[in-house]
Amino acid sequence: MKNILNEYIDKIFDQLVVDTQEFISIESTLDEETAEIMAPFGKGIQKALEYILEKADSMGFSTKNLDGYAGYAQLGDTGDLVAILAHVDVVPAVGDWIVPPYSAQIINGRLYGRGSVDDKGPAIACLYAMKAIKECNLPFTKRARLLLGTDEETLARGIYYYLDRDETPACGFSPDAEFPIIHAEKGTIRFQYNLPPADSDILVVDAGTRLNVVPDYAFAKLHGITEEQVISCANDLTLKARISTQKDGDDINIEVFGAASHASYPEGGINAIQNLFLLLKNLYPEPNSALKKSIHALANALKVETNGLSAGLFCTDEVSGELTLNTAILKIDKENHFCKFDIRYPVTHDGEELLKKLELSATECFANYKLIQHKPPLYVEKDRPFIKELQKAYEESTGAPANCISIGGGTYCRYVKNTVSFGPVFPGQKELAHQSNEYISLDDLRKIAKIYAQAIYNLIE
Repeated sequence: MKNILNEYIDKIFDQLVVDTQEFISIESTLDEETAEIMAPFGKGIQKALEYILEKADSMGFSTKNLDGYAGYAQLGDTGDLVAILAHVDVVPAVGDWIVPPYSAQIINGRLYGRGSVDDKGPAIACLYAMKAIKECNLPFTKRARLLLGTDEETLARGIYYYLDRDETPACGFSPDAEFPIIHAEKGTIRFQYNLPPADSDILVVDAGTRLNVVPDYAFAKLHGITEEQVISCANDLTLKARISTQKDGDDINIEVFGAASHASYPEGGINAIQNLFLLLKNLYPEPNSALKKSIHALANALKVETNGLSAGLFCTDEVSGELTLNTAILKIDKENHFCKFDIRYPVTHDGEELLKKLELSATECFANYKLIQHKPPLYVEKDRPFIKELQKAYEESTGAPANCISIGGGTYCRYVKNTVSFGPVFPGQKELAHQSNEYISLDDLRKIAKIYAQAIYNLIE
């Protein structure tokens, strides 16, 4: 069966690439300003969902759009339901790109674009994997459903909407993480500290765009500080981030340039906010306002760490590793004054214990605590029969062992029982999700389509 499926994927691969390019070219970020009926998360996400459903419909699959919150394409009419959990939304394309992020250009065998890895390339690969099974007329006894969410990168409202209204799968996988198999996902805590408002010295601070992205840029407007003072403090701190200053009348504008990364891998980036906190602490060594006291406390608790050690939050386990902490969004002016964080904690740790620590820490930081979201960890035993089928597909396709591993990232699997993440990033490859110059190589796109075709067939045979 593997050879038949592989040959068909090779035959249709050029069209698979074209469809992936078209899909990537749709800027499907959350845009609540354009939200309406059938487009609850904005016009871009609506367009992306409609695109892939129309593509699936043209291939002969049965399709359904659940009021713009989710959709699916299904192969087969009877038997247990096997789900492939993907999403059509993407995070904003921040940072410097070598090509426009929605141009979907191919350079030296790499298809660049926001969503190429997370999750549009894999979604199209899975659709074509289902097409290969269908067109090769292979026998099967179960149903395969490519389930497409629309709000995965924010609050997962799309998958919640689906699960409240439609059939729960018997098992499945999500092509939204890494190979071989992710059977454990850290718990996620997203929270906000409401800080004191801007004072007469710190006029404006603006940094970060998304909770699940390490911020690569921070801006601050200060009064009564010279450029020389800023440069001197930055040199004393030997910050990893780059600092730029510009005089603005009696004020000074400071820009901090870090490096973006996924919040589940904050050590892969340079957090502009945490670097800015350290700089502000040194610029104002004697805190004479509530805001400056808060900044001092945050700078001391966060430093430039990514494991919460100085904040008293550090924990680890053998299954999933250390806790990670991302300082994600910071806004300070007279009306808005808050900082938002993203924590990923080990699968065997007690999330409620962490929540208590965060509330206590807020008081120490002269802030008020607000919980945004708590998602408990995922842990699926390695010996489940459907995992064995995924392992078989991966090992036969790659010749490499299909070990079960853990990640800090969160996927739809934590909402749908008996599902695990399965690709698309191969072992040893750099994590490009949420980063500038995100790309998938054409070779890898071909490989994952073949792996997914065999995996889906194994699960529905």
